[in-house]
Amino acid sequence: MPSVYTFSRSDNEILQELLKVFSSGRGTTREQWSMQAELLVEPVGWDALWKLSKDFCKKFEVRFPCIAYVTVTSVDFENLSACVDVLSVQHETVSLPENIVDVPLIELWPTINQREQCINVATTAEFIDLLRFYYNDIWMPWDDSEVLLSNTIEERMQLWSDMHNGTIPNCVARSITLLRNSAIDAHEKLKQMDSSLCEGDVASDDDSLLPPNYISLCAEMNARLDGLMSKWTLYENSLIREQYLARERSKWQRNKSKKNVVAVWQGGSIFEFSEISKFLISHVTNDFRLSVLTSVEDALQLEPHELVLCGHELMLPELPLANINVTSFNGATLQASDMRSCLLMLSEECRLRELTLHCSSVNTVIVMRSGTLHIVSCNVLDQSSSSKSDFAQGIVAMSGAKILIENCTFDNFYSGIVVHKGAQVEFRSCTIKNCGVGIQMYSGSQVELSDTVISSCSEHCIRCELDVMQDAPTGSANGFEGLLVNANCKIGTGDLQKEVLIVKQDVSI
Repeated sequence: MPSVYTFSRSDNEILQELLKVFSSGRGTTREQWSMQAELLVEPVGWDALWKLSKDFCKKFEVRFPCIAYVTVTSVDFENLSACVDVLSVQHETVSLPENIVDVPLIELWPTINQREQCINVATTAEFIDLLRFYYNDIWMPWDDSEVLLSNTIEERMQLWSDMHNGTIPNCVARSITLLRNSAIDAHEKLKQMDSSLCEGDVASDDDSLLPPNYISLCAEMNARLDGLMSKWTLYENSLIREQYLARERSKWQRNKSKKNVVAVWQGGSIFEFSEISKFLISHVTNDFRLSVLTSVEDALQLEPHELVLCGHELMLPELPLANINVTSFNGATLQASDMRSCLLMLSEECRLRELTLHCSSVNTVIVMRSGTLHIVSCNVLDQSSSSKSDFAQGIVAMSGAKILIENCTFDNFYSGIVVHKGAQVEFRSCTIKNCGVGIQMYSGSQVELSDTVISSCSEHCIRCELDVMQDAPTGSANGFEGLLVNANCKIGTGDLQKEVLIVKQDVSI
């Protein structure tokens, strides 16, 4: 895929640019963005990468995330969207219509190299980058119908900065993020209800023609949005926020020294309750404080040292996790609550035990940033028929990650595990099967396998990618620096010369 424009701006620079957009004070927030777009965005003929939205991926049954290379045929400045022609798609097996209408500008990243040389795409890219920041990071659903004042922009930016520089404790920052997401979700549901009326051509004032429960659902959703708007004031208004945060910090400091264990159980029979109680009594010592809640989302609000899942299938919200142990009573299946890029984003020191981690609705099950991760007796799987064609991944180990995987199974991925430069992964008594590539590793990474089986891989059991400037090793596959396959492993047919592919790759692409 072609390179795109990226911009590095300080928080203050972003604030000043936003204040310029809203400096006229004429019209609603949406109208002011539209006026700026007419001045700065090329109306036709520019090329871009399009990051397909989750809704679009759902509609066309494409796994999120997915990227397409497009050219813009027209721009709708009022709606801040564009019509595009699809030139190519990241995954060759993905089929999209040739012409797409109403692609939001914030989903487009203009490319540095343009096929039309006369296009001034740098200004377009800079405007879209600012627009994207506003709508992705500080926009609230009630903004578009209001005139946004400069002090509101300043307070939103300060709140955003405080959430990202550590001024606001993680537990509070997480609450703010969930509150904003809930407001956006309520707003989207109201929009969907309105659009369903338009599609049904319900133009009469006769309420009897409305869909069942439409009025009550609208009232309920509007009331919810009003409540969320009021609660948002606690955080947006800097004076109120300081007083509220002072109280929350005090509570956080008191709880910081405690080690919380939170069990998630959504109810069941008396017998099941008795069995869970026995398990928790044997599992949790007096050094820990035990809580029992009904949702994973509420449990994570307590920033537990350990999360014990007592249900059969549980939905996991989109939250980065750090310094946490996750285990289960009698096994539990974790799935994403909605379509997103990964099920678990982990860092620092984490442990997963006796879980089934499902790849439905996500592209990657686990992304491990820097830190240590210990995975024991887990099944990591994808039951979809398109896992290989849409490049589903089991685990991605980023630079600085150190992962120990014991007695685990990886099943039906394009890449079972991807190990980037600077990451270390050790397998003990594991099975990797039915993948395109069992293990994908890069120069500068370390992978060790003991008593591990890799089988039924359609491409290669292990793929090692060298930097383009590095000489490929000769001799056995174990000659690849960083790869150690112990004698008690079974890799495909057992012939490492055939089962391990070593290739050169320009990692800058």
